[in-house]
Amino acid sequence: MILFVNPRATRPKNRRFPLSIMAVGAALPAEVNWEIVDGNLPDSDALAEVSSHIDAAARRGDPVKAVAISVMPGPQLVSAVPLSRALKARHPSIPIVWGGNFPSLYPAPVLNASYVDYAVRGQGEETFVELLDVLDGTRDPATVVGLCFRRADGTHHIGAERSWKGPNELSAPPYHKIRIADYLQPTYLGEKSGVYQSSIGCPYGCKFCGVISVYGSRERMQDPARTAEHLTFLVREHGMDSVHFYDNNFFVKEDHARELAERIMPLGIKWWCEARVDALTRFSDDTWRLLKRAGWTMVFCGAESGSDEVLKKMNKGTTTAQILEVAARAKTHGVIPEFSFVFGDPDNAAQEIENTLGFIRRLKLVNPAMELITYFYTPTPQRRGTYGNVDAVSSTPLTLEEWIEPEWVSWMTHEDPRVPWLPRELKAKVDDFELVLKSRFPSVQDVRTARWGKTLGSLLARRRWDAGDFANPGLLRTVRRLAQRVPDDTQAYGHLRAPQPTGARGVQA
Repeated sequence: MILFVNPRATRPKNRRFPLSIMAVGAALPAEVNWEIVDGNLPDSDALAEVSSHIDAAARRGDPVKAVAISVMPGPQLVSAVPLSRALKARHPSIPIVWGGNFPSLYPAPVLNASYVDYAVRGQGEETFVELLDVLDGTRDPATVVGLCFRRADGTHHIGAERSWKGPNELSAPPYHKIRIADYLQPTYLGEKSGVYQSSIGCPYGCKFCGVISVYGSRERMQDPARTAEHLTFLVREHGMDSVHFYDNNFFVKEDHARELAERIMPLGIKWWCEARVDALTRFSDDTWRLLKRAGWTMVFCGAESGSDEVLKKMNKGTTTAQILEVAARAKTHGVIPEFSFVFGDPDNAAQEIENTLGFIRRLKLVNPAMELITYFYTPTPQRRGTYGNVDAVSSTPLTLEEWIEPEWVSWMTHEDPRVPWLPRELKAKVDDFELVLKSRFPSVQDVRTARWGKTLGSLLARRRWDAGDFANPGLLRTVRRLAQRVPDDTQAYGHLRAPQPTGARGVQA
């Protein structure tokens, strides 16, 4: 028996299919029993549930051979550390295996933790299958590509990078291992929103991206027919009416996008995806119209900067002119664009912030419906140098206990990194600008703010926005605080939050 654990990463109402551990479980040999414990479900007690499974498996004569935990940076890491520590204390003989983005990027602090026995770098399906032989005592762990562990002398073995497979080569998602209805929750897109991933990796080389840090500059797409088959099952058998595609780069080739649109159009679902602005500028208007008819509702684009010079330093491969073109074409075709920006150029943060804030104002003129996503730059380990040529590893913690301190959680989530090139006053400038913008133009995805707060905030912010006055918006901050029904959940994309109830007013119970 293998137990796969998805530690808590968000509020239960924002839970989604645990695709990562579903994928690894699906790769196991048919004779291997496995179960999922999801700490994001309502009233979940992952420690108690894992222990219960361990006890039950022992009684059945199929003892648990390992507890495999998927770990992303940020809140999920905060959950995974105490959970792993407690599991090892309660069940010291059972190996604990970490996989996912965090151990792939930072294996050293994971292996420094006595309560983690193995870490998997990169794609985990084949590595985990080979690890089963290690657990049975029939294979030397040093021969498993992608596997990391502590040697007897305390030093670390970091397994070589494994060549990874595309989605066409992997097993279909094992939906029978979860209660699908538990994960189809209301969002801005629909009443029963799900998630899906139809490609792996990204072929570009942005010098701040955690995706290419793990996979390299490669992407493999799933055949549209297979994607449509899986989505049809979720729609026809379980009533899914909308989907958030987890692909890091959903559109690569126009013919692929058109085929997928034609195949999923009969499903009548609404959907969100991530795309590059240069890809969208290459698409014909006919393709834009086809995608819209197929349910395309929102698109997330990494705009990143309002300066062509900075975009070149980032190795982004796009231009500000392309960003403006996508904003205009999205308006024409009725697709809501989300543009993310990375603030804090290590070489000249003040000038970069000034340029980008001005550029965002231009974007709002081109397309008032555009949504703003802000990040503050924190360097991620890269293969070919970081944006700003800053050291992404040596100053980071060597223990998991330090990684889960509030300072480093803010660093991992790009919310409030304490980096030397971003003084407090510059961060405050961005925060104030964002508050004025989002007060003046309430987001269609903002379900936390009561209607009266949105209306009042928009009226109060009008003069500031028109005049370009963003400094010290204390009154707007007070209105927003008083009108918020629930605190923000920084680990949920805006469109994945539950929609505002019709006619809702005042404080939500």
